Amino acid sequence: MGERLQRLLDEAEKEAEVKVAAAGKRAEEMVAKAKTDSERRRTMAQRGYGIDELLKEAEDNAKKEANKMIKDFTKKAETVKEVTEDKMEAAVALVLREVFPS
Repeated sequence: MGERLQRLLDEAEKEAEVKVAAAGKRAEEMVAKAKTDSERRRTMAQRGYGIDELLKEAEDNAKKEANKMIKDFTKKAETVKEVTEDKMEAAVALVLREVFPS
């Protein structure tokens, strides 16, 4: 039983090392891509080229974010609309009782 457990642990460790190495490689690729992209943008901005492209990209990102916010607010508004009239009346009655005690 001890040898089997040790073998399973060794296999799990090897598998984890492979996954960590793959994740590290992917992270390095992402960082390199980001550096290359930022360098390209910096160079374009220094030369005055590609400003339209950068502005369009920023505008597209802003539109996506705005659409996401609109969806979130719409969802919240729908939730608020779902409050029944009875609950609203009960809340108003409670406030009136607190403000104008009998």
